[in-house]
Amino acid sequence: MLPSINLRHTLHHLIRALILGGFAFYIIRLVQNDNLTLYIAPRMTIYVKLAAMGMYVIAAVQLYEAIRAWNGNRDEVSCDCAHPSSGPVWRSAGMYALFVVPLLTAFVTPDTIIGSSMAGKKGINLSASSAFKQQVKEPSPSPAPAEPSTPAPTGLDALFPADQFSESYANYGKKIYGQQEIIVTEKSYMEILTTLDMFLDHFVGKKLTISGFVYRDESTGSDRFILGRFAVQCCTADALPYGVMVVGTEDAQYAKDTWLTITGTLGKTTYNGREIMNLKLEKAVKIKPADDPYVYPDLDFGLN
Repeated sequence: MLPSINLRHTLHHLIRALILGGFAFYIIRLVQNDNLTLYIAPRMTIYVKLAAMGMYVIAAVQLYEAIRAWNGNRDEVSCDCAHPSSGPVWRSAGMYALFVVPLLTAFVTPDTIIGSSMAGKKGINLSASSAFKQQVKEPSPSPAPAEPSTPAPTGLDALFPADQFSESYANYGKKIYGQQEIIVTEKSYMEILTTLDMFLDHFVGKKLTISGFVYRDESTGSDRFILGRFAVQCCTADALPYGVMVVGTEDAQYAKDTWLTITGTLGKTTYNGREIMNLKLEKAVKIKPADDPYVYPDLDFGLN
């Protein structure tokens, strides 16, 4: 009969192997179903895949140790090292439950994108450049008087003033200023919205095309809605909803979480006591949710 201490060691190693293997298998399943980016930003996926490989290796080691303990190997016990500590069963069960319960939950729940429900809980941001505007409002030391020989900015430089933090947005604003229609691309979604919001006065009246999901709450009223997207830095835990207020008469047919491509005219309005950008609806086309429903920082923005 297998000694009780060997049986305990076997069970501990076997449970650890199953937990580690389960997490690794779940990650591989997400990769095979192209669902990994529903939880992790694309630039982070390589690290998650490497972690899955590491967990498979450690799971194999734990399984090997379980087999050794089952076969009655006493080396680990005799050296009094690297073996599970003795203690009440409930303590070990509680410790493993911290890993097993989330793992089982992940397997039994469907992989879905976050939308209006989460946007309502987090609060949707209608001013993509709010962080920059806040910096402007904060008091700062008075700059040194400009030298008499320094020429005042003219032309586009005067329309798009910039500092070291907003220079890339000002340069992009100069680039698109002459365009009558501006298309918000997936790659530079947040950067384009930030540019438009930062220099809104210079883009009022221009056409804008943008895609996203419909968001509504009590404050939007019946004649307008918000077209939003979730911006992700690292993973969906840090996802923040951003959007544009859409004003029109056709919106009654669009329910929450309907995906649309909107074309309209840029303007300004007041929402909750703040001046924001809005879009006067001219054309709306229903679309399927984007293959990757989230938007990410454009690491190439401002380099060209």
